[in-house]
Amino acid sequence: MSERSDITDREVVFEWSEWAASFPELESFFRPFNVQKIAERAAIYFNPSSKGVVCCAKERRILLNLLVSHLVLLQKKTADGDQLMGPVSSVSEGSVSLSVDTKGSIGKIDPWLSQTRYGQEFWALSKKYRSTLYIRPIPDPRLRIFP
Repeated sequence: MSERSDITDREVVFEWSEWAASFPELESFFRPFNVQKIAERAAIYFNPSSKGVVCCAKERRILLNLLVSHLVLLQKKTADGDQLMGPVSSVSEGSVSLSVDTKGSIGKIDPWLSQTRYGQEFWALSKKYRSTLYIRPIPDPRLRIFP
């Protein structure tokens, strides 16, 4: 088996220790068991298996860890009482006013992912997989006309 196919064929499994090393600012929020459960939810949004759209195992691991971080931070915000859905679009002081953008006016980013920097990074890195995929048809050699 070539090294290239070994890199692409490996299954990506969430590893808490690797995630905690990559995102030390988030590791103290939840116990490893809880983060593992969040990773199972993240795998519903993003397919980390070799059968998914992303071929490279390293890219799949990075995207999965970013999505887990996004979900961890959202859950932490909810636990802290922050129920806002979407990024803050405007704030005023007199009589206290706060507006939240729920329509995704921050370019074409999904409002749910725009709530954390990890979601924004996931969106940016996964952009190439969200475009239309064109597969050129294989020509039938019997239809070839030779001069």
